[in-house]
Amino acid sequence: MNISKISIPEFGVPREIPLIPATVYAARLVQVRARMRAAGLDCLLVYADREHSANISYCTGFDPRFEEALFVLTAEGQASLCVGNECVNVVSELPIPADILLCQEFSLMGQDRSISWDLKPVLGKAGLRAGMRCGIAGWKSLRADRLETPSYIVELVTELCGSRPVNANDLFMHPRDGLRIHNEPEQIAFFEYAATRTSASVLNVLKALEPGKRCFELARQFDDGGLPHSCHPMLACGKTIPNGMASPGNGKVQKGQYLTCAFGIWGALTCRAGVVTSDPSEFISGKKQEAFKLIENYLAAVRAWYGALDVGVSAGEVWAATDSARDKSLYTFCVNPGHYLHLDEWVSSPFWKGSDIPLASGSVLQADIIPVSLKGPISVNMEDGLMLADASLRAELEKSQPALYRRCQARRQFMIEVLGYRLSESVLPLGNIPGAYFPCLLDTSLVYCK
Repeated sequence: MNISKISIPEFGVPREIPLIPATVYAARLVQVRARMRAAGLDCLLVYADREHSANISYCTGFDPRFEEALFVLTAEGQASLCVGNECVNVVSELPIPADILLCQEFSLMGQDRSISWDLKPVLGKAGLRAGMRCGIAGWKSLRADRLETPSYIVELVTELCGSRPVNANDLFMHPRDGLRIHNEPEQIAFFEYAATRTSASVLNVLKALEPGKRCFELARQFDDGGLPHSCHPMLACGKTIPNGMASPGNGKVQKGQYLTCAFGIWGALTCRAGVVTSDPSEFISGKKQEAFKLIENYLAAVRAWYGALDVGVSAGEVWAATDSARDKSLYTFCVNPGHYLHLDEWVSSPFWKGSDIPLASGSVLQADIIPVSLKGPISVNMEDGLMLADASLRAELEKSQPALYRRCQARRQFMIEVLGYRLSESVLPLGNIPGAYFPCLLDTSLVYCK
C-alpha cells in the first residue's frame, strides 16, 4: 500500500445554501404530468411523512414537519397540497400554485379535529372522482398492485374512484428514467453544498480523534449547514467491527480499535471507516498482513468503480469492473456497489450484475462500496458523492455555476494527479475529501495513493 503524506487542498465551499427557483418546480410538474399521461393516470397522489419526503419535496419544495402530507395532481391541471394542523401555516410560500387543503386526520394525536378531520372529502376537493385511474407515489417501487402508503388512503382513493390505485413510485425513482435521477444545475448546486458539509464534518471528526474521547463528543463535529438530515448520524468504535448503523454513544476511542463514521444530509453522505492508529507499519507487518491485503484490494475495487464511470456506460459494466477488481477470497459486497443520491440517501441503484441501464448525465451517484470481510474483523470503508455531466451539462455548469464548476474541476485534478485515480471527463466530485482514504485514522495527513 502506497501511503503518502498529503495535504488535502482547500477546495472551497458555497457561501450560502443554493435555492431551487420556482421555474424549476414548474418545469418539473410539466414533466410529471407528461409521465402521468404516458402511464395512463388521471391523478397522482404523492404521499410523504418526515422520513419519506423526497418525492413531495421534488414536486413542491415542501417537506412535512411532524405530520404526514399528500400532494394531489390531476392530469387536467389541478394541484392540491393536503396538510395537517402544524403544516398548514408553513406552506404559504410554495414555489408552485396549489390549493392548500387542511386535513386534520394528518395531525398529531390529541390535536383539534373539529374543522376538517376526514381525508375523504378533502380528496374530493382535490379533484378525485369516479372513473379516475390513480397512482400513488410513496417511497418504494413494488409491484403495481402493492402499495406501501397507509392503507386508509388507498381505501379512500378506491372508494372515490371506483378502482384501486397503482404504485407510481417508478415515475420518480426508477433507476433508468425516474425523474429524480436527472438533476438540474440548480439541484446539483444544492447537492454540492450538502457534500461540502458532510465531507468537512467527517474530516473534522477524524482530526478531533484521540484515544479516550467518547463517540458522542466526536459527533459534535457534525455540521449540517442548516439542511435536514437524510439519515441518522453514525459514529461507533470497538475492538471488533462496530455496527456501522450505530448512533454516537458512550464508547471511548482506543488506539488499535476500529472506528466508523458517517454523516448524511439532504443530497449527500460521507463515510470513512478504519483503524485508530497513526503508524502505517501496522498494516505491513505481522498479523496485520490480512488487513493490509483486504484494505489495498478494497481501495483497488473503489478505483475500478470510479474508472469505469462515464455517461452512457451501462451500470452493469461498472459493476463488472468493480467485481473483477475484488479478491473474492477476502470480502463480498454488503449492498450494490453504488447508488443514486437525492434528498433521500438512497433513491435506487442501477448497479447489479448484467444491468443494461445506461448512466445518465445529470445523475448524482454515491460511491457506496461496503466490504464484508471473509477473514475476520477488518474495517475499511469510504463513501463520497459525485455527479455525471456530459459536455453539454459541463458547459452549462461552467456558465451558470462557475464557482461550483471550478471546485469540481479542482477536485478532479486532485484525484487524478495526486491520488492516482483514472476518471472520465464526465465525473465531477462533489465533496471536499474526494476519494481520499486515511489508513491511519489518527493522522489525516497520511493518505492512500496508487
